[in-house]
Amino acid sequence: MNKKVILFAMVLGIVSLFTACNDDDDPNAKPEITILELGEGESHGNERTAKIGEELHMEIEVVAEGKIDKIQVRLHPEGEHHKDGEEGEHEEWEIDTIYTKFSGLRNTTFHEHLEIDLDAEPGDYHFDFIVTDMEGNQTDAEAEIEIIEAL
Repeated sequence: MNKKVILFAMVLGIVSLFTACNDDDDPNAKPEITILELGEGESHGNERTAKIGEELHMEIEVVAEGKIDKIQVRLHPEGEHHKDGEEGEHEEWEIDTIYTKFSGLRNTTFHEHLEIDLDAEPGDYHFDFIVTDMEGNQTDAEAEIEIIEAL
């Protein structure tokens, strides 16, 4: 009887040893996104505004256990936007850009600038930051941005 208890304890110990040594990296974990700064390009601020004809500064921490495949940035109008004196149907200015230069990285600080076109209209915009890893997991972070006239 003693031998059975000792054998059972040894098998249980070996099994727990192998499961305890499992790699902590979960390839199915979704990427993590932390927006650090989002604002005017010149000041590298975090005021969540950008000026027409200038740049939007983005500094965002990304951690992707499954390694980054691509990062997508979208900026589109919220509500109706009209330039002074302009009414009726018109195409709204927006951005939809994909970055692949971070592909293969597990962790990165995404520091990029987007040019705010002269065709952009002042107003509220919705910012989407989407990270897809090489395992197909996807996470997005959102923010509201105000685009204003340059002085």
